[in-house]
Amino acid sequence: MTERTAAALPLKEPARRPGALLRWWHRAGLQNLLRFGGVALFLAAWEGSSRAGWLDPLFASSPSLIVEKLASMIADGSLWPHVLASANIAGLGFGLSVLVGVPLGLAMGRSKNIRAAIEPFTTALNASPQVAFLPLLIIWLGIGVASKVALVFLGSVIIMVVNTEAGVTQVDRRLVETARSFMANERQVMLKVVLPSALPYIIAGMRLGVGRTLVMVVVAEIYAATKGLGYLIFQAGGLYDTAQVFVGVVILAGAGMLFNALLRWFEKRLAPWQHIQAG
Repeated sequence: MTERTAAALPLKEPARRPGALLRWWHRAGLQNLLRFGGVALFLAAWEGSSRAGWLDPLFASSPSLIVEKLASMIADGSLWPHVLASANIAGLGFGLSVLVGVPLGLAMGRSKNIRAAIEPFTTALNASPQVAFLPLLIIWLGIGVASKVALVFLGSVIIMVVNTEAGVTQVDRRLVETARSFMANERQVMLKVVLPSALPYIIAGMRLGVGRTLVMVVVAEIYAATKGLGYLIFQAGGLYDTAQVFVGVVILAGAGMLFNALLRWFEKRLAPWQHIQAG
């Protein structure tokens, strides 16, 4: 082909990269549409069934009645003492479970002797219903905050221990051996190799622990409290106030979803390679 012939041929335009909106749609737009669309469809069907008389508001309430009840409780200030009481118990119990469970799981994953000494207790606690300890905790610690925090701790710490230990045992041995070949001590291996590799398992344990924490908070407040979202739900159920029951349930579910999203965000920030590998 001569230079004149080549010059006469039309030049191809470079392929254009999709815009930011299109890239967002391919990455997360469809999933978000399905997620929020499914929730909206469920709420619309629930509201329509209630207004049509297919559901008795006494037993199933409706989204509009729940929103009205929530707004009235916020306006008169009756909701905040219950929210603060539950948040205090959940924060203390979950925080203690992380502070104790993660180091314990790391130690069990790194040392066979520590695992042999502690594993019988963790296995027994994991197999037993932690709710059954509530009467004993009330006898030992009283009916105040301490017994409720202890119950939340017992319910959450075992998840942290098991997940962290599993994450440590899944660490690539070649990475540990490479670090040791560069004269890294145990502390450096733990901080530079083991902990980053086990981080996705630790975050997963924390996400599971959030759900267990909320369950334990409700159980503790039903049986041994004068305020809190569990107490609110229990009292409303006794009065057949289903709208107030759903107010408590919605707040707990919203808190669980919020903390789950925050933990996923932290995982993306602290362990971005995990999401790159997942595609």
